[in-house]
Amino acid sequence: MEKHSPLKTILIVSAIFYLIFIIGTSFDIKGERYFTLVDDAMISMRYARNLAQGHGLVWNIGEPPVEGFTNLGWTLYLAFLHFFPFPASKISLAVMLTSLVILLANIHTISKIAEALQPNSKYAPTLAAIVTVFYFPLVFWSLRGMEVGLLTWLISLAILFSLTEKRPVFIGILFAAAILVRVDAIVSIAPIALYLLLKNKRNAIIPIAIAAIALLTVFYFQKIYFGDFLPATYYQKMTGFTALERIRHGLLVFVEFATRDTLPLFLFSLAGIFFYKFQRSREALLLLGIFLAQCAYSIYVGGDYAEPETNAANRFITQGMPALIVLFSWMTNRILTDLKTAQPQSTFAAPKLNPAIPLAVIVLLIISGEPWFTQTIDNAPLLKADIRRVKLGLFLAETTSPEAVIAVHAAGQIPYYSQRTTIDLLGLNDPVVAKGEGHGEFYPGHNKWDYNYSIIHLRPDLIADNFAPLADFMIRTVQYAKLENGIYVRLDSNLINLKEISKDYR
Repeated sequence: MEKHSPLKTILIVSAIFYLIFIIGTSFDIKGERYFTLVDDAMISMRYARNLAQGHGLVWNIGEPPVEGFTNLGWTLYLAFLHFFPFPASKISLAVMLTSLVILLANIHTISKIAEALQPNSKYAPTLAAIVTVFYFPLVFWSLRGMEVGLLTWLISLAILFSLTEKRPVFIGILFAAAILVRVDAIVSIAPIALYLLLKNKRNAIIPIAIAAIALLTVFYFQKIYFGDFLPATYYQKMTGFTALERIRHGLLVFVEFATRDTLPLFLFSLAGIFFYKFQRSREALLLLGIFLAQCAYSIYVGGDYAEPETNAANRFITQGMPALIVLFSWMTNRILTDLKTAQPQSTFAAPKLNPAIPLAVIVLLIISGEPWFTQTIDNAPLLKADIRRVKLGLFLAETTSPEAVIAVHAAGQIPYYSQRTTIDLLGLNDPVVAKGEGHGEFYPGHNKWDYNYSIIHLRPDLIADNFAPLADFMIRTVQYAKLENGIYVRLDSNLINLKEISKDYR
C-alpha cells in the first residue's frame, strides 16, 4: 500500500488554513459580503481597472500616465482579472485565491529545494514546508493582495532549477518574470546569478543575459510610457532624505520587528555551518546570501511603513525568509540524523512522530506566534482601517457627482471604490509631490506633502481622510469646512450632496 505523502497532507492543511484566513477578512456592507486588499494593493487595482477598461495604465482617467506602483507585472495580472465580470465586492477575492494557489506552489517548491539539498532526508523537506506554510508575514502580505507571494515563488523556483543545473533558459525566464513583477527582484537574483557563475559559467550566461534584457526592457518601457525610468514611488520614498537617515530608520525597525523572525534561524544556521565543515558549500552560501541581501536591501531603503501594525519583519525581508528557512532545515536535518544514529535501535520500537513536526511548531511559536495570536484576537493587521476606507469610498460614490475630485492620503480603497478623480496628497501618484522635499523624521511613504499645491492650487471638491499635518494647514484654509464625520468639503463646490455627505458612513 502506497505511503501517504507528508507534503500532500501539508498542502491540504495549508489550503484550508488559508481559506479560513481569507474568509475571516471579509466583511458585510448593507447585506453584501465584501473582500478587499491592503491599501497599497488597491492602488495597483485602480491602475489595473483603468487599463482593463481601455483607459491605459493611468491613475486618473484622461490624465497623463504616472507610475504610482512598483509592481508592474502584478498590476498587469490584476488588469487581467478585471476583464472578468467580478463585482467590486468580489474582485479582491479573486486576487486572494490567486495568492493562495501561489503560496501552495511555493510550499511545494521549498520542499523540493530541501530534497535537492538533502536527498532521502526524512526531516528537512517537512520542516521547511511547515515553517513556510505558517510564517506570518508571507501569509499576510500574500493573501492581503501584495505581490510578495508571487515574487517569493519565482525566486524559489530559480533556486531549485539552479541547484539542479537544468534548463538555463527557464532560469532566465524566471529571472525576467521576477524583474517584471518588481524591478528590485534583482536583489535576490544577484546571489543566484553569482552562484551560477561560480558553479558553471557556461550555464550562467543565458540566465544573466535574459535578466539583463528584462531589466533594460522594463526601464525602457517606463521611460517611454510614463516619461521616467523610475516610478513616482521611488522618488517619494527614496529622495528628500539622506541615505544615512534611511539606513538609520531601517536598522531601527529591523532590530525592533525583524530580529525575532530572523535571528533564531540565522544563528542556528551559522552554528550548523561552523560545526559541520562538510556543510560549508556554495549552496549554503547561496541561501544565506539571498536572505542577507534582502535584509540589507530593507535596511538601505529604510524599512517599510507597516512593521508596527504587523509586528513582524517587513515584506522585503519576508521574500528572503524561505531561503533562510531551507538553510535552517538543512542544518537541523544534519543534527536530527546524528541524534537518531546515536540512539540504540529497538526491534519492537513503535512508529514515532516525525521530530520535524514538533520542531516546526516550536520554531513557529518563536518567530510567528505573537502576530498569529494577535490575528486570532483582533483579525488581520490594517483590516479595520481597510474596511473603513472601503465604506468611505462607497459613501463618496453615493454622495458626490462623477465629476467630483477628491483628495486622499490613503490612496487605495477610497479612490478604487469611489471611482472619482483623485489627488494623492502624499505623492505616491503625483510626481510633483513625490519629487518635493521631505518633512519631519524619515518614515517610508509618509514624508512628502505639499498642501499649497495639492489643495489650494488643485482645489479638490473634498478631502476624504485625515493625516496629522493636515489639521494645522486646514485651520488657515477658509475655502473648506470640516464635517463631523471628518471629511473636508470645499464650500463653493456644487458636485457634493452636502446633506447626505454629512452623515456618518461608518
